[in-house]
Amino acid sequence: MKTRLPFIVIRFLLTMYTSLKTHVEWDGVHSRWLCVKNGVKQGGVLSPVLFCVYIDGLLNALESARVRCCIGHHFI
Repeated sequence: MKTRLPFIVIRFLLTMYTSLKTHVEWDGVHSRWLCVKNGVKQGGVLSPVLFCVYIDGLLNALESARVRCCIGHHFI
């Protein structure tokens, strides 16, 4: 919500990432369906962007809490 994305985009992302299910296929045999409750889709086009959004928010929270590691003048 803090990224100021349009509501429809946020709704799309929520739907896309909260209703994920997967199963494993091994030698033609399928496992039961499993709910995926965290992470982003491996190989997904949006995954790097969503990771950057997450990391940016995390870095901002760490900086606000004064939890940091600095190398020279760079906040790491």
